Amino acid sequence: MRALLLAHGRFGPVTAKTAVCLIRYRRGDVVGVVDRDRAGKDAGSFVPEAAGLPVVASVGEALKLEPDTLVIGVAPIGGGIAPEWRPDLRAALEHGMTVLSGMHTFLGDDPELAALAQRHNAKIVDVRRPPRERHIATGEARQIPAIVVLTVGTDCSGGKMTAAVDLHREALRRGLPSAFVATGQTGILVGCDAGVAVDALVGDFMAGAVERMVLECAARGKRLIWVEGQGAASHPAYSGVSVALLHGASPDYLVMCHDPSRHEKHSFPGFPTLPLREEIALNEHLLKWHTGGKVVSAALMTPNMSEAQARDAVARAQLETGLPTTDTVRFGPGPVLDAVLEASQNLTRKSSPPYAVKR
Repeated sequence: MRALLLAHGRFGPVTAKTAVCLIRYRRGDVVGVVDRDRAGKDAGSFVPEAAGLPVVASVGEALKLEPDTLVIGVAPIGGGIAPEWRPDLRAALEHGMTVLSGMHTFLGDDPELAALAQRHNAKIVDVRRPPRERHIATGEARQIPAIVVLTVGTDCSGGKMTAAVDLHREALRRGLPSAFVATGQTGILVGCDAGVAVDALVGDFMAGAVERMVLECAARGKRLIWVEGQGAASHPAYSGVSVALLHGASPDYLVMCHDPSRHEKHSFPGFPTLPLREEIALNEHLLKWHTGGKVVSAALMTPNMSEAQARDAVARAQLETGLPTTDTVRFGPGPVLDAVLEASQNLTRKSSPPYAVKR
């Protein structure tokens, strides 16, 4: 894949999460960023990890980079298609490119874009389109021999997917039979062992979908399963999917993800971000009669801080919670993985011991 990342007016560490994560985890597949407001500059001016990638004003201008794929690199609230994207979507399809979209509005259902794709032998992939199979959760995942870890958070766009991917990759580096379960479009695009955009499902089937993916990974011999969380249990808009993941994944352990620079919910002024201890207590209470899963570590997201500020934030969070804490991107995921492995040695709830989760 030679991908362009579409991010008009929004290319940045927080505002273009999909684009940034593709650069972080699939850098070799990315050839440039499309953002008319930042065109002509190096992408590293806005996202340090993107240094060396050009920012161009349009798909037409980017053709010299020989792209074969256009990825919508932002995820606006509501998942709609912005009118200003359409010229670039048309240009990509007219040049036979694959267009990958994680929006709630499906490009494949747009008459104009679908016709262009057919006429020019291009392809539209709506990553958020739900699967046809529907499952009601049964609680089966509570009994599998694998250790299941769900990333939860104090807000949306707070590093839950990033922490899960970093932890999965570190587990693989240590030789552990690990799997990553994606529950959103970015995680699917980054690469996963199983993935469904859970927030696109009918509410009754959200928990069942994630349970099915956990069971499938366990059946393939994975003994350490990282499930990407969504939203926050305290979020005024997205708590439904957050709680569905808590109960569908049947996690043994939770990792609390947090952006310490926020005091209000992202894009929801007037709704405060809860203190870490309160969000931890809320999530553990929701699992009290399910798996009894506990938060064993915290992962911070600190892209807008200096390194000194980030280290101070980590130290303060660790003091507040009494839990091992880090920023998995800046300082590595080791302390979080160590906390999970140490906790798993004393897990007695399951019929089989966590035999495969070794240091």
